[in-house]
Amino acid sequence: MDPVNSTNKDDASVQARARRRRNDQSSRDYTCGCGKSYLSYPALYTHLKQKHQGSPPQGTTQPNNMNPKANRGRPKRLDENDLKEGKSDDERSISNNEPDETIEQVLLFLDSIGNFRSVIKYEKEEEKQSYLLSSFPKDYFTNSNDFNSIYNNIKDITNERIKNPDQDPLNKEEIDKDKNIKKTQISKILAYFLVAIGPQLTEEAYKEMATFIVLFSMALNETGYQALQNYEQEQYQQGDTDKKTQSLVKQDQNINAVYCEEQNGEHILLITNDFILSFLPLNFPKLGNVEKTFRIFGSPDEKLKNAVYVTQHLSYWLYAMKFTNSRLALYTDDDQ
Repeated sequence: MDPVNSTNKDDASVQARARRRRNDQSSRDYTCGCGKSYLSYPALYTHLKQKHQGSPPQGTTQPNNMNPKANRGRPKRLDENDLKEGKSDDERSISNNEPDETIEQVLLFLDSIGNFRSVIKYEKEEEKQSYLLSSFPKDYFTNSNDFNSIYNNIKDITNERIKNPDQDPLNKEEIDKDKNIKKTQISKILAYFLVAIGPQLTEEAYKEMATFIVLFSMALNETGYQALQNYEQEQYQQGDTDKKTQSLVKQDQNINAVYCEEQNGEHILLITNDFILSFLPLNFPKLGNVEKTFRIFGSPDEKLKNAVYVTQHLSYWLYAMKFTNSRLALYTDDDQ
């Protein structure tokens, strides 16, 4: 898939690089001495911890002297043999554990900032639901419409898990067989992410992560249909489709439809550049005194960089969950 045009924001020293598809080919910079290579430091760290008791074998290499914020690798193209063997882009077998590993990558990144992992282990689904709903930052937003859909989807997902603890509600999500992704609406997708990561975070960190996710949905609702129109027009001009700008976006949808309620995750990453570079710097200050308490996200330069890395790992999770066929290669000026 063709890249989304990136935008520069010198004040924040943050850039978002092109969106990349599952079958893109590129090198990897995080290599274990045993031969495995990975896209990011957290992925390699997890491998070393699980397979080598945290001790890097001889020949392990990383960019910039083991700097976790070194240059990001890019997705490797899978050949037919890889696909037949069921290998993922991280050269791990595709299994139910892969989405959990992408969540662990987010947690590992947060570990590099501060102590944001919860020491409380919620064993019962009722406990998880109570925590996710009672700690959701509803009072951070003046308009309940900004978060209601995500909040209600969290309630619905956790209710389903309480009712049927042996059945993952994800298994009921319909698959688009042609595109090999789930048809799940974006608001529900983002709720699934918070259900997955929320109970593992302190209340402070969960509130920030939920705020970040709500802002992402707000950006999608605000600019998603226009981004789709622009993307489809680019595809038509480049000859990648014989359809004019009509099939994905209808004019009446721009007026009436709520993007996150109508669209699945296929094009969820189209707005990422503008989200990082424009939407967040504009909307974080609108939170007023709440933003001043944030330790992860915010409008200052360093906290916008944190948003870059979390967005990148979010894209890995979306990809691993088969909500989209795309991922992001993001970077900050630290990576140049």
